[in-house]
Amino acid sequence: MYIFSRLVIKNSRIIILGTILITLVMGYYLKDLKINSDMISYLPQDDPDVELFNYVGEEYGGSSLAMVAIEADDIFNKEIIKKLSYLSSQFKLLEGVSFVTSLANVIDIKSDEYGMEIGRLINEYELPETPEELQELKNYTLSKDMYRGRLVSEDSKTTLIICKLQKEIDQVKTARQLKEIVNNSNLKEKVYFGGVPFQMIDVTDIILSDIFFLTPIIFLLIFISLFLSFRTLRGVLLPLLSVSISTIWTLGIMSILQIPITVISDIIPVILIAVGSAYSIHVISKFDEGITTDEDGTNHLTNALNEIVVPVMLTALTTIAGFIAFVFGSYLNMIREFGIFSSLGVLFALITSVTFVPSVLSMLHVEDRKRYAHEDYRKKGITQFMDRIGEWVLKNEKLIIAVAIVVVVISILGIPRIDRKVDMLDYFEPGSSIRLTEELLETRFGGSIPIQILVKGDIQDPKVLKEIEKMEDFLESQDDVSNAQSIAYLIKEMAEAMGEGKDIPDSKAKISNLWFLLEGEEIMSQLVNEDKTEAVIQATISNIDTKRIRDLTENVDRQIEKVDNPLVVFTQTGLPSIYQKLDDSILRSQKQSLSLAIVFVFICLVILLRSFIGGLIGLVPIVFALLIVFGFMGFFGIPLDVATVLVGSISIGIGIDYSIHFVSRFRKEFKKAETELEALDRTLETAGKAILINVITVVAGFLVLLMAKVIPLRRFGVLVAITMIGSGAGAITLLPAIILVTKAGFVGDFERFMEKAKERILTKKKGNNLK
Repeated sequence: MYIFSRLVIKNSRIIILGTILITLVMGYYLKDLKINSDMISYLPQDDPDVELFNYVGEEYGGSSLAMVAIEADDIFNKEIIKKLSYLSSQFKLLEGVSFVTSLANVIDIKSDEYGMEIGRLINEYELPETPEELQELKNYTLSKDMYRGRLVSEDSKTTLIICKLQKEIDQVKTARQLKEIVNNSNLKEKVYFGGVPFQMIDVTDIILSDIFFLTPIIFLLIFISLFLSFRTLRGVLLPLLSVSISTIWTLGIMSILQIPITVISDIIPVILIAVGSAYSIHVISKFDEGITTDEDGTNHLTNALNEIVVPVMLTALTTIAGFIAFVFGSYLNMIREFGIFSSLGVLFALITSVTFVPSVLSMLHVEDRKRYAHEDYRKKGITQFMDRIGEWVLKNEKLIIAVAIVVVVISILGIPRIDRKVDMLDYFEPGSSIRLTEELLETRFGGSIPIQILVKGDIQDPKVLKEIEKMEDFLESQDDVSNAQSIAYLIKEMAEAMGEGKDIPDSKAKISNLWFLLEGEEIMSQLVNEDKTEAVIQATISNIDTKRIRDLTENVDRQIEKVDNPLVVFTQTGLPSIYQKLDDSILRSQKQSLSLAIVFVFICLVILLRSFIGGLIGLVPIVFALLIVFGFMGFFGIPLDVATVLVGSISIGIGIDYSIHFVSRFRKEFKKAETELEALDRTLETAGKAILINVITVVAGFLVLLMAKVIPLRRFGVLVAITMIGSGAGAITLLPAIILVTKAGFVGDFERFMEKAKERILTKKKGNNLK
């Protein structure tokens, strides 16, 4: 690495100029960076469950429901009916909207003097206007199960316009257009926007808000923490400049490759600013040690970079290993992309810290560098604090280990209490507009989350229709399931209108006759395919917890298994199935990513220490911190979700850096120290100081996420901050305590140390004898 270090210092001007040029180019592409808030698109599209979900959406007009709820004292009002008719017709004109259903255009099946009439509940050309007409419409609508609790609440104070959106379109754009139409209609009544497409609008706005609001704050906090630590302008500006460059490069590459920002990857700038600054901090700290008085300081700069570049590279590699674990251990595409581009960002932060930062330092005036050589300066503040830490550790190493064991045992007791959560509504604060809307939809209409069952068979066969009827009834019998609907429901409605009772006709000929009357109706294409060989049973569920979703999907699957009829095949799909898949993937991702991260990091430690036992000891601080954070999650009810599942591997990748820097420096100081205290004191004074500064900056950076609008990101920020405090404290207290007690991993060095100590003792005795 000495040749590399000399090349960097020698070509500092070229490196600075090249860095600036690359940053300008990458910065130019930031304007094309997109945001993707579609949760379904985060799923692997080749997964069988996802393929089925997409297939049903494409065949039956979409699986995404955008709901507009209008609330008034009584929706059976002349002006509201006019607005309903107007909005329904305008929504249908939008590209990407496949179907619109409201009181203004819903199908109506009823008896008349000729037998049966199929029309519309409200004739758009003859809207009811008189109080008598409106009251008649109200009484009739509330008397029909087809409308009551589906399109109008039982108290007649709320009505829905339900839009099915096509899968392949930009759902956020379409949902914004729906909102714009409503806002331009000058409705005086209260309007709510519910369903996944409108939630996606809020997620998109939140992502933008968090990026533009949180990034300056984290810069400010890290600026303050760096200034209090280094008390120099360059100690503040260079780390911030380095991470800014690496962030611009990372986002620029994402833009060039057309990889959008997601609800998870929007924290990449925060992570890079908090984490990437560590490498520059260690480089600057090393450059500040033992500043020589040579004419230009070139030799010192080269030697300093030569000594620090390997530990910095290893810490960066372990951090990258933590992020790369997501690529191999995650079910969600967005987490894989997060792992790839976070790793790339860390690599860029490493490159700038060992090239750009030393190049800028070499350009500083020699007198500016020499002033740091003064012992009084280096013995102030943090350095004195680290001296006291060293003395305390040396005197209390057994106590430290005992306390750590107690903390670990308590933490382990909390781990079984951790729950999993895949609720998208959990992203939003209580009291937010999207939550209020979903609560209204749940209480008055049974929710907005679609659940579907695909049916295969001869759909006009009475036996098949009766099986569909049974499955529909089963769905309605489940708690939290509402608004079940299928072709069997429509056939029964028609049979009742014909005076034959509300039952499935017993012959295919009768069914064909009724079917003929339904041909061409818009609702048919939402329930049956053209060949009449497939149909779909549709329903909605309320926003329920992960355990209830799992129970529901398992109940439906068990009911499907009970069907003993070779004429029909049922397959469950819809968002509950997807949520269950997500739930399973969260636990699997946690196990796989943690295992991979620990293995990658352990290999790096073994290579650094050249000792298997030493590698195990190096893992102690981060395992200690992980157990604390998982115990904290269990005791304080923080669930494992798409954001908190990232904590483990990220914490391993970042937190292990402290162990690497400590062990690397301790080995070096142990070889030349006169006493254990001296070796530990010097390690804490140098590497320990950098570790403490790094912990402060990283914790400050991640705690900024407490101000994020996405609730899982707040939890993520707190958990990573706790892990960093735990791993940092473990590296400067627990790790040296274990090393001093066990001598493991450093046997060779310890034996050499003891031989030197014996030689000093013998020399001292000889001197006394001579006297």
